[in-house]
Amino acid sequence: MWVKICGLTNPADAACALEAGADALGFIFVRQSPRYLPAHAPDWEAWLPSLQGATRVLVVSAPDELPDAWELFDVVQCVLPFWSAEAKLQPVAEAALPHSKQIVHWLALRFPPECSSEEILQTLESWQAHAERFVLDTYHPTLLGGTGVAQDWTRLRTVCARAPKPIMLAGGLTPETVADAIRTARPAGVDVSSGVEAAPGRKDPDRVRQFIRNAKTALEGERA
Repeated sequence: MWVKICGLTNPADAACALEAGADALGFIFVRQSPRYLPAHAPDWEAWLPSLQGATRVLVVSAPDELPDAWELFDVVQCVLPFWSAEAKLQPVAEAALPHSKQIVHWLALRFPPECSSEEILQTLESWQAHAERFVLDTYHPTLLGGTGVAQDWTRLRTVCARAPKPIMLAGGLTPETVADAIRTARPAGVDVSSGVEAAPGRKDPDRVRQFIRNAKTALEGERA
C-alpha cells in the first residue's frame, strides 16, 4: 500500500515520515493552507534535496503558487476547485502543471456526497490524460482539502476498482481508521495530513509511524 504523508513543514517531520516508510512526502504551496510551506520554512530549498528515497510532492491550487525551484520535486499535485464532469479543465490545472519530462502530474478532486460512483468515474475518465494519479479527498464547499473529515469509503470501492488511473484515498484518515478505509475502498494508496498531527503543521511522530504501519499491513493475509 502506497502511503503519502502530506502537509510537511519542517525537515524533522519529513525525515520522520521517510524513516517510517512513507512512499511520498507532500509539501503544500496553497497559500491559504495552515501548512503553507514557505510560511513555516523559508529555507525549504536548502533541506528538501536531502530527502532521498521517497517521492517529493508539490501541492498547488493556482499557477502563481508554483515556486521557482519546482524542479526539486518529483510530482506536482494540482488541487482542482470544482468537480463537474461537464466542466472544462480550468486553466489553473494546465498552467500549474509544468511541462517537464522529469515531473509527474497528479490531480486532487473532491466530489459532493450526492455524486454517484458512475459520475465520479466519468469525471476521472475525462481527465485521465492530465494525470498519472488521482487523489480523492473529502468534499467541502469552500475548503480545498485538509478538512480532517472522512468520506464514504464504500462509495469509492467501485471507483477504485474501475478508475483509469491509480486512486489515492484522502480525507479524515487517521491511524485508527486507515486500515478499515483501505479494506473497504481498495485504493492504490492513502494520503494523510491532519490525521497524524500534534498541531496544524506539526506532525506527531508516533501517529506517523502508526499510520504507515497500519496502512501497509491492512491487507496482510489476503489473497491477491
